[in-house]
Amino acid sequence: MFAGPIVYPEGDQASQDPKPIQPPIAVAAETVPLPKALPEPWNGFARAATYVESMEPSSNKASVSAAIVITFSQPMAPGSVERSFAIRPHVDGRQSWTDIFTFQFQPFRLAHGASYEVEVSGRSELGVPLSGQRVWSFSTVAGPPLVQVPGPSTVKVPILTYHYIRTNLDSRDRLGFALSVTPADFAAQMDWLASNGFHPITPADLYAYLSGARGLPSRPVILSFDDGYADFYTAALPILRAHEYTAVAYIVSGFIGRPGYMTAAQIIEADRAGIEIGSHTVDHANLARSAPGSIHLELVASKQALEQLLGHQVLSFCYPSGQFNGGVVAAVRAAGYRDATTTVFGYVHYLSDRYTWSRLRISGGESMNRFAAALLGAS
Repeated sequence: MFAGPIVYPEGDQASQDPKPIQPPIAVAAETVPLPKALPEPWNGFARAATYVESMEPSSNKASVSAAIVITFSQPMAPGSVERSFAIRPHVDGRQSWTDIFTFQFQPFRLAHGASYEVEVSGRSELGVPLSGQRVWSFSTVAGPPLVQVPGPSTVKVPILTYHYIRTNLDSRDRLGFALSVTPADFAAQMDWLASNGFHPITPADLYAYLSGARGLPSRPVILSFDDGYADFYTAALPILRAHEYTAVAYIVSGFIGRPGYMTAAQIIEADRAGIEIGSHTVDHANLARSAPGSIHLELVASKQALEQLLGHQVLSFCYPSGQFNGGVVAAVRAAGYRDATTTVFGYVHYLSDRYTWSRLRISGGESMNRFAAALLGAS
């Protein structure tokens, strides 16, 4: 199931003409156009009050991926609702209408164990102002307890390596098949992790544990995705959200927006959804065969581009194709990264080897029995 002791090839290798990174963009709420057809007769709506019929979530144990859904008693003027909607503390997300009565706000991610207040106003399509209750509160479920107290100098944490989450239709593409886990298989693997008590964390969490800053949940595991393919956003991220899972996505900064790769907006949304974004160089270069000046450019330019895009530090790195040597490791440290992952097989990690953390490769077509055996053996 897993790779050999040193390196393996990756699909869709870089060309030498990387596309410049897109400039930073704001995460704006998306509005799905409201259907034009309105129910008849209108006289009844004109005489009736406009109020909120239902609002969700309304419990104190809401999922961190829960959508906020508001159903009104009358067809609403969309812009008046969208402009008035507020959630405190602020959360980025996307607005839409499921029908002419129902407004939805999908947060990119809510925090565990947090309280939120939602407020909405507006008017109906006939101009009747919203009356009655317009503010309500809810709380989210607590995150998994931190049961592993920091202190030990070593810890077992399997770091799983994924590439494509897709169905590879080309039977002749053996490499592509090996790098492709189908969405159905990926969902089944995430279900298995949930039912067997595994808790996904990020490289930042692993570093914090090894440095003594905070604990870890039981059976921690890191889900890592190399290269920044578009199917991470379209196929993997919805499954991760449904399980309330985090991960790390290693992005080739020069490939952002190219066909088959995530756009800048998609990377921002993944970041806001709680996915750690790491660097995978500017153009997927083989650093072990690059000149010192080129290594510096690949490391620093990628880090700066991603930080400019996201508005915060990017501290995790992944060696393209697992190629590195002592000089490359020193350059990664000098470029300001906190940790780096390889393709070396392993699952025991130290603070002192944080620039050469090992991983377990997940290949396409592997059975659930082999997946389960590998995880149980590494935890």
